[in-house]
Amino acid sequence: MRKKYANLYVKLTAKSPFLFLILILISIVFLFGVTLTTKVDVIETCNVKVENNKICIQNVTDIMLDEVYVYENRNEAVYKVKIEPEMVRQENNSLEISVNELGFIPQSDFVNVDIPIQQITLFRRVFLQGGKNE
Repeated sequence: MRKKYANLYVKLTAKSPFLFLILILISIVFLFGVTLTTKVDVIETCNVKVENNKICIQNVTDIMLDEVYVYENRNEAVYKVKIEPEMVRQENNSLEISVNELGFIPQSDFVNVDIPIQQITLFRRVFLQGGKNE
């Protein structure tokens, strides 16, 4: 059955390239449609020190953080942490997160924290910015 449809497709595209060009055009429109509607996070990575079971992030500009991503080695595991009021203490522009509430115990004194700072479309990220954070 598949061979029958494959042969029909080859016959139609060999006689006239219009079907092939229409399929290419539909694919391009679909690609741009998906990239225009898909949102991705722009993140800022901070290398922070763990002291007294707390992670202290300095120079936090966005006080309305919903979540951060904490990891020691990105290739092993990344922990998504929803920021709850009971696990956070804020002072001026620094943010302290209690390690007990993270769901993992850091093995070293330094961990990396990825903070989403904004959301942009995939189209802008790939085609306009060339994959770079700007």
